[in-house]
Amino acid sequence: MQTPRLILRNFRADDVDDLATILSDPLVMKFSSKGPLSKEETLSFINWCIGSYEKYGYGSWAVVDRETNVLIGLCGLSHTEIDGEDEVQIGYRLSQCTWGKGLATEAGREVLRLGFEKHKLSSIISIVSLEHNASIGVSEKIGFSDYSVDCYCGWDVRIYRKNINNQESMG
Repeated sequence: MQTPRLILRNFRADDVDDLATILSDPLVMKFSSKGPLSKEETLSFINWCIGSYEKYGYGSWAVVDRETNVLIGLCGLSHTEIDGEDEVQIGYRLSQCTWGKGLATEAGREVLRLGFEKHKLSSIISIVSLEHNASIGVSEKIGFSDYSVDCYCGWDVRIYRKNINNQESMG
């Protein structure tokens, strides 16, 4: 999967060092319910992603800069439970050096397109801390608009929902 500036591909076990550098950064993980991850936790995450590809055909994908071929983060789809219901959420984490360049928006648009067009999902949600203005901006730039406020993993969050019938307005 490619965008003008990015490659989105399946994670591999040999991505652990590069991804661990990103996911151990307290600023990158500030709004993550799990906080910064160790190298072992990062490897477990990669293995979980690989299992998700096998089970669902999608998961969190490695985000690679097309120009440098450097892994700069992740973006993808995962299952979560909200109020007793299984939901598919979009999520992303990018290295600090990439922030402010529109890369999360670029990756997010592609992931939403894949979710609706290739994987035939009927609904995708975005869960964003009320305090995370940058992610609120990304969610809205990729086409999420309506949201409810709820508590998720101990955080006050916006839960956006995009349905297949309103996905063509993604940009």
